[in-house]
Amino acid sequence: MTTQERIIQRDDCSTVTLLCSPADYSASILTHACEDAGALVVDLLTRPADNRRIIVTMRLRCDDPTPAVHNLERYGYEVSEAEGNNYTDAAIAAERLMELQALLNV
Repeated sequence: MTTQERIIQRDDCSTVTLLCSPADYSASILTHACEDAGALVVDLLTRPADNRRIIVTMRLRCDDPTPAVHNLERYGYEVSEAEGNNYTDAAIAAERLMELQALLNV
């Protein structure tokens, strides 16, 4: 069971999962990156991952985690998963996949 499956989902929150080395982990920097994008951090959970890295799962008080994801990536973190009620990047990706599928089916 993944950490996101263990976190109780809330309608007013999004979840973001990222990978980083223990040396790069800083709860204050992660929180600052998210809050600078207007997403308050509700929960911040860590667990070990393969290859001497850690997995950080954050629950953010926002419907769309896109601005927080972009800020985290700008800070140099590798976002592996994001989920929200109104996730703009996911909607754009789905639309582009449908357009590609339409082109391939011609």
